[in-house]
Amino acid sequence: MEPKLESEKSKFKVLGDMYGGSSARYLAFRPQYPDEFYEFLYEHLGQKRDLALDVGCGNGQATFKLSLWFSKIIGIDPSVNQIKNAIQAHNIEYRNLPAEDTGLDSNSFDLITVAQAIHWFNLPFFFEESKRILKKDGVLAFWTYKDFRITNNQECENINKILYEETFYKYFAPERQLVVDGYKDIIPPFENIIRKTFRHTIKISIGQLLGIYSTSSGYQKYVLHNSDPLPQIQQRFLQNYNTTNLNDQVIQGYWDISIVICKN
Repeated sequence: MEPKLESEKSKFKVLGDMYGGSSARYLAFRPQYPDEFYEFLYEHLGQKRDLALDVGCGNGQATFKLSLWFSKIIGIDPSVNQIKNAIQAHNIEYRNLPAEDTGLDSNSFDLITVAQAIHWFNLPFFFEESKRILKKDGVLAFWTYKDFRITNNQECENINKILYEETFYKYFAPERQLVVDGYKDIIPPFENIIRKTFRHTIKISIGQLLGIYSTSSGYQKYVLHNSDPLPQIQQRFLQNYNTTNLNDQVIQGYWDISIVICKN
């Protein structure tokens, strides 16, 4: 079976390389997942941990974490630039492949994961492909985090909320609504489905939050047609937090992370 990035099953041909141009910033600024999240996933894995597949792996953040559990893990992503910037390890192999038409061997994977990417897939074809390449007792797990919320400065949270819900809103693709809803409307064709949401509380700097904004697909499309709003946002945040240092971790807030675990 010969995989093609231009496969008719894949949405890559329509969507294009949405994050390849910002792959370095994506690696630098996108949030890490907390240990309790990975511990929950670990508890639901089968006994065999020979081979895993991370689909839409991007910069390899989740791929690397999972490589600590498995003898080998393959990370696939249609973006050449994301793969070039991906985190390396001795037991990780990266390939440029579409999620829905991998060409990988049937009945070969103990675990398939998708971190913050499944909403971009052609879901019927992806689930069909997952069932084909998963082992009989294999697990499919996918997850997403919602927009960051600021809890220690109401004025900055108002700015943050307006950015996501007004400024960038019309520049987001329709698929993003699945993220906003915590993937509750994605119904996988598996018999056993477990859903859980974690609240990941964290302190970050103003510079980090601006970096997160800059990796947003809505922001990237917005600046193609409008002036960059981030310099003004930066000044307002510095003023509201009464600081001149972009690197001080003055912002306290959280992400809600929703995971769906599927078993045959």
